[in-house]
Amino acid sequence: MVDVTLDNDEYGVGVFSSGTVTASDMLAVPEEYGLSQNYPNPFNPSTTISFSLPVEGNVVLNIYDITGRLVATLVNDNMSSGHHSVNWDGIDMIGENVSAGLYIYSLQAEGVALTRKMVLMK
Repeated sequence: MVDVTLDNDEYGVGVFSSGTVTASDMLAVPEEYGLSQNYPNPFNPSTTISFSLPVEGNVVLNIYDITGRLVATLVNDNMSSGHHSVNWDGIDMIGENVSAGLYIYSLQAEGVALTRKMVLMK
């Protein structure tokens, strides 16, 4: 995978462009389900959650508070195999900002359930 961040990525607009290019040794199709630690963590106001799927299938990515109450559903869809990322902006299912604290995010797909913790600081 190659990530490119340039200050000028349009042809003919500038003479020079500076930035970074990062190449990572990552399989195009993962061999197993994976749920990465969100970044940044702790976060405010938003965070990115990355996960990998070895096969196409239905995926559910939920956020729960520390009491186990469902706070938000970020993904509930059929997704292709590969690496995916979603952002969470600390908004619950009814459009309200959630309070600071510990949250659990859970990936469920094809008989697999993976969970991790994250912290929202305000």
